[in-house]
Amino acid sequence: MELTRKVEEAIRRGRLLEPGMRVAVACSGGADSMALACLLTELKERLGLRLLLAHLNHQLRGAEADADQAFVRQLAERLELEFIVRREDVAAHARREKTNLEEAGRQARLAFFASLISNRKADAVALAHTLDDQAETVLARLLRGAGTRGLAGIYPVVEPLPGASAGRLVRPLLGVRRGELRAYLAEREQTWREDLSNLDPRRLRNRIRLALLPQLNPAGVEHLARLAEHARQEESFWAAYIEERFRALARFGRARSRPADEGGLLELEIACLLDPDPLLQRLQARQAADARRAVARRLLRRALGAVRGDLRRITQAHVESLLRLAEQGQSGQRVVLPGVEAERRFGRLVLCRSDARPADPPDFRLRVDAPGGVRLPGGGALTFKLVAIRELEPGYNQRSRLVDAARAPFPLLVRNWQPGDAYQPLGAARVKKLKTLFQEQRISREWRARTPVVECGGEIVWVPRFGVAAAYGLTEASRTALVIEEGA
Repeated sequence: MELTRKVEEAIRRGRLLEPGMRVAVACSGGADSMALACLLTELKERLGLRLLLAHLNHQLRGAEADADQAFVRQLAERLELEFIVRREDVAAHARREKTNLEEAGRQARLAFFASLISNRKADAVALAHTLDDQAETVLARLLRGAGTRGLAGIYPVVEPLPGASAGRLVRPLLGVRRGELRAYLAEREQTWREDLSNLDPRRLRNRIRLALLPQLNPAGVEHLARLAEHARQEESFWAAYIEERFRALARFGRARSRPADEGGLLELEIACLLDPDPLLQRLQARQAADARRAVARRLLRRALGAVRGDLRRITQAHVESLLRLAEQGQSGQRVVLPGVEAERRFGRLVLCRSDARPADPPDFRLRVDAPGGVRLPGGGALTFKLVAIRELEPGYNQRSRLVDAARAPFPLLVRNWQPGDAYQPLGAARVKKLKTLFQEQRISREWRARTPVVECGGEIVWVPRFGVAAAYGLTEASRTALVIEEGA
């Protein structure tokens, strides 16, 4: 009964569950989840809990998976607990979402648990992760390049439950070794099912479990779990601090190709990102530099999470590449990360979900034969009007839009700008490349791609923002003006 008391103490000390809660015990039929179901059944009266067993059939192992389902159903009947099962074709889900089976299974389980909460079948879902699972997770994350945040490992409580607005995931066995659970089941003559996929050496976690952990002494596994606990406690401080800084620094926008409630843009001022807190200035120079980079890394992770919705497949190497872009990159340089594209735009770092970034418009060449309007492939329109000079209002203040119609007769050509384009805007001292003008006006790469150019006879006549070319502006001899205006 010592194990039962140990689990009860963990639940009470961590406030994992509260009296009156409906708890769905996720049970695969394996030893750990079978032990969790039996332990919580023993404790349900003392803790004031109402239990049910929940089983997800992944449909990956044919008859064996069906036998697992039947086995858990028998346990529910013996323990006199409600049994809820869902069958999910995880392989089809993986193909549909273009992900691996492990990730597809995780998504399917979370969706199943969220449905239990949303359908009011449960207030919490209990999972059977153990001390060994915690050690495996810390090692796996280290090997995959996680930062210090990843050392926090598996959390004993996650609230609200991912994919739901309420509920919680709890893990009452994080302080228990697998061997203790098997001894507990053996004492009660309770059998369990073995999943042979847990022996597949192609999975990193299996290699750690089967080859690496057995090489460690028991204290080594406990040290890894204790490291995760300390990292979680420190992460609580970091999370609150970074959230405050992030809310002060981040500016949200909307990707032009998506509705306002889907995806979008996130901008960070680089100067603020790299020096976010005046308190850091009190440190010595070397300490301040290290502290600023530590804070910047966490701010970037927070920004990536805000844009993507999660941080899966984001490693420390990805964060470092983003930090280098902020510290050393030039305007217009980009970094492509899993699910996110980041671009430096002068003094700003702009992050956008990959599926939300508007595509550059295709090259276009539009002939304009007479006054009227023309739609631009990248969005917007240009209108062309002929106006007699004498009809212009005195002191007309938008002469940069006025072209001498006699020197730029129809037909005109409207095309997208090309690298190497150059002209002399009215009032400028010399010819300049459009790229130079874009940089001087701090125009982003996205807007450059959508900038039209109006030509006559192979020469640039007019460009938005910069106006009419000096050779085509109005003179004392001009009689008719061509007015070019931008529209939606």
